[in-house]
Amino acid sequence: MSLSTPEPRPESLRRDERLADRRLLRVAWASAAALLAIGVLLGWRAEVDHRERAVRQAQVQADILAASVSAALAFDDRVAMGEYVAALGLNAEVAAAAVYDSAGHAVVSIHRKDAKPPPPEAGPPGAHFAGRRATVTGVVSERGQRLGEVYLRTVPESWPSVLGRHSGLALLSLLAFLLLGVVTAAASRLQARARLLTQSNARLVEAMDARGKAEEALRQSQKMEALGQLTGGIAHDFNNLLQIVQGAFELIGRKPGDPERVAAWSRNGLAATERGASLTRQLLAFSRSQKLELRPFVVAELIADMRELLVRTLGPDIALEVWLEAADAAVVSDRTQLELAVLNLAINARDAMPDGGRLTIATGLRAVPAGDPLLEAGDYVTLSVADTGEGMAAEVMERAFDPFFTTKGVGKGTGLGLSQVYGVARQAGGAAQIESQPGGGTAVTLLLRRSAAPSTPTVVREAPQPVLETAAGRTVLVVDDEAALRELACETLELLGYRVLEADGGDRALDMLQTLRPDLLLLDYAMPGMNGAELARQARRRWPGLPIVFASGHADSQQVEAALGGEAPFLRKPFSMDALARVVGERLRVADAGPEAPA
Repeated sequence: MSLSTPEPRPESLRRDERLADRRLLRVAWASAAALLAIGVLLGWRAEVDHRERAVRQAQVQADILAASVSAALAFDDRVAMGEYVAALGLNAEVAAAAVYDSAGHAVVSIHRKDAKPPPPEAGPPGAHFAGRRATVTGVVSERGQRLGEVYLRTVPESWPSVLGRHSGLALLSLLAFLLLGVVTAAASRLQARARLLTQSNARLVEAMDARGKAEEALRQSQKMEALGQLTGGIAHDFNNLLQIVQGAFELIGRKPGDPERVAAWSRNGLAATERGASLTRQLLAFSRSQKLELRPFVVAELIADMRELLVRTLGPDIALEVWLEAADAAVVSDRTQLELAVLNLAINARDAMPDGGRLTIATGLRAVPAGDPLLEAGDYVTLSVADTGEGMAAEVMERAFDPFFTTKGVGKGTGLGLSQVYGVARQAGGAAQIESQPGGGTAVTLLLRRSAAPSTPTVVREAPQPVLETAAGRTVLVVDDEAALRELACETLELLGYRVLEADGGDRALDMLQTLRPDLLLLDYAMPGMNGAELARQARRRWPGLPIVFASGHADSQQVEAALGGEAPFLRKPFSMDALARVVGERLRVADAGPEAPA
């Protein structure tokens, strides 16, 4: 027996079916609209009738109250008025009532516990319905003489009563939607499938984007928590550095005529500022918001660079021992994230040794054989952080790497530190292990897959070069909102032989650039109103090819460098006189060598 494939339907038949479906949909929509219109009309008519009836009933009650209290108002008999109003309050439909004298002041009033009291002053006479309740203000008069007013407000109509009154509208609406649902279900089936697929893709994209943002926020929160732990030690070191700088300046001011001692004091002050700049660079490296950058680097070099920062973190009561083996073994990871992992481990160890102790950080190599349940066979760099603190119980150690698990008190930890440590180890193709026992300290070991790739060279700060000679008559415009910093930069440039102009902000600098063209623009990045990037762009529109140098202590150097496409040199504050002279001189020589394209 043979099976034949059914032939596709002719295009004309499919077109007729689509036209029939469209006509059916139009009829369905028209029918549903008619049903809804009828339901709305019936509901509106029922609502109008109800409101008129409720207002009439409230007016009758108010008229009865007005007639009852007219004599009492005439003779100012407040006891009688209170009895009439209290009797009216027995009506379950009355929420509030009041009697006002001829001056419009409330004499007696009542209201239910769950209702607002009557207004203290009488309003204009009238009746209206709002908020599911009727409100009436009526005049009390006797033989044409106005004696006062009465006020009455009914309790709100219950929602079941409202819904019951509009049941016809609800029923017709339900029928209309059922009609539309039945008729359009078959015609929209394919469209619904396509729409569902589109929505699923959109949700997947949103979920991936949200996950990326959440991971970035988590990394940033981990860094901020670690920075918060550093505050005390960093503040102590900065105060020491400031004391050195202040003392040096005070001694120079008292003994300006002693060249040898002045030179020694200035060297001490400069050394202190260099240490402060180094501290600031480390803090900025931790605090900046950045994406993961997987690069090869040597773990032993990273620990050596962090040693001073770790000493400040641990404090004077904890001794730090560092044993660095495998001095040239590199791994591929995010350097900042591994620094943060070590800092988190150091902070946890410090908290586990409230009475002091010893923290040992060691690096080495370990060969993992085939068959390991977690790691691939090969060579791994080990990074171990061990303390002599309180240790962990077995049940705590089992959950130590879980996100948000912490044994610290409220406000003392988020439970993200060890989770971040484990994530860094896995990111580098390795794992993390914990060994601990109560009273016996804790050791956390990171196994990071060794990489054969050459490590990224560490940037070595160049030794200061002699101040460059400058050509006479070159003009530099200095723009900085900090008056003291601006004055210092101007005096330095003048000492180097430049003609210097200054501006305290972007607007002032643009006004000056309308009538003059300096040889170079030296500007700060973070300024109120107009930042350095916007000022540089507008200055280039006026003077294409104008040499520009940024001088800033802004945390995000990438943002500064991207302001003019990475073209403008960048001086990070604090900078030395030699560095300023070198950058300005080199920039002027580049500008003299050939024209630049406008940014």
